Amino acid sequence: FEDCVALLELIEAAPRADGAALPWAQIFSDFENERRPNAQAIAQMALENYIEMRDAVADPGYQLRRQLELELARRLPDHFVPRYSLVMFHRIPYVQARERGRLQLALLKELTAGAFSLAEIDINRAVEIARMRLPPLAY
Repeated sequence: FEDCVALLELIEAAPRADGAALPWAQIFSDFENERRPNAQAIAQMALENYIEMRDAVADPGYQLRRQLELELARRLPDHFVPRYSLVMFHRIPYVQARERGRLQLALLKELTAGAFSLAEIDINRAVEIARMRLPPLAY
């Protein structure tokens, strides 16, 4: 749907004289240039998600990171949004969602290093670190 919105915006912004045909070659060229990075990003995230679902969901470290992710998202809804939510429920470009997901995953790995349960993590400290390192998202 994001592609449809982007294409419609390019069509509506296309210069044309009264009654003249739309400059389709230019529109599609601009569309490809604009959307290619996002197409590559969503393809990469789909592959990463497949591998994660195939290999990681049973891993205790993954489960702990997921628990902390949900807690940070609950406490910092403007700073910490799970990558899945960014892709599915927000209009943030896929390139930005992929990068934000990488930053958040690195932070989760750091905050859960050496821990085996959520009870072992200082949640208040984790919230402060996430707030400092992750600027609020602009949707």
